[in-house]
Amino acid sequence: MAELPEIELFKQKLQRSVLRKKLGALRLQNAKGEQLAEAGGLAEDALQGKEITDIHRYGTQVFCELDRREILALQLGGDLVMDLERGAPAEEGNDNRAGLELAINAQLRLRLQGTQLGSRLRLLDESSDVDFLTKLGPDPLLVPADGLSHLRESLARRRSALRNVLLDDSFVTGIGPLWADEILFQARLRPDRTVPSLSEEERDRFLEQIPQVLQRVLRSQAKIPLLPKTFLTRHREDGHCPTCGGALESLPVGGKTALFCPACQI
Repeated sequence: MAELPEIELFKQKLQRSVLRKKLGALRLQNAKGEQLAEAGGLAEDALQGKEITDIHRYGTQVFCELDRREILALQLGGDLVMDLERGAPAEEGNDNRAGLELAINAQLRLRLQGTQLGSRLRLLDESSDVDFLTKLGPDPLLVPADGLSHLRESLARRRSALRNVLLDDSFVTGIGPLWADEILFQARLRPDRTVPSLSEEERDRFLEQIPQVLQRVLRSQAKIPLLPKTFLTRHREDGHCPTCGGALESLPVGGKTALFCPACQI
């Protein structure tokens, strides 16, 4: 599952590997290994020869500036598997997995596997409609420690369960179920607690943990064994709370399943 810390780390990998390199052919195939004519409305040679001049990220969107004129926007969230591979592109029909592949300098290939691959990229210029960006909330990895006032105001207008708030891209963008559970565990709040039920101290604790947890995950390179032993995520498999040792429980919230400790999260 690609969530915000994983995508930030992948963006950093791209910056180290592909800046000042030129793009080659774009290839999209379905799960039968059949090559499709277009990817995101772009023909196979639509990006050929264009140089990657800069790379930015906002939420789960990664933006590759091309020739300082256009921007290739990549939507990298959700069930996506991302990789930057060396070697020749896979031959048509030899890989029976749905995938999107973009050659880079004939040495590298950016490969994405997941669902809705054809809609995960778009080419933007100065006349493009970027309304999809205006609907996104703040990027929690870009919010400074003393810059939570906007989130506090946004939270005050909400009435839903806390886990649903975290998964709502209009509140903060890029958080998925894994790190939403961790944020709530570190804030010591049940995932089904509603915003109006929170005290002022609980609201502050909830908001403070959003950037703190994500920054800690980033420092651990999003590798579960490197996370602090006090993190819930390290104990998803053994099923025991790292704080009290009690059994973790699952709970349906907004049609999705949350993991929490009923003793430590109130």
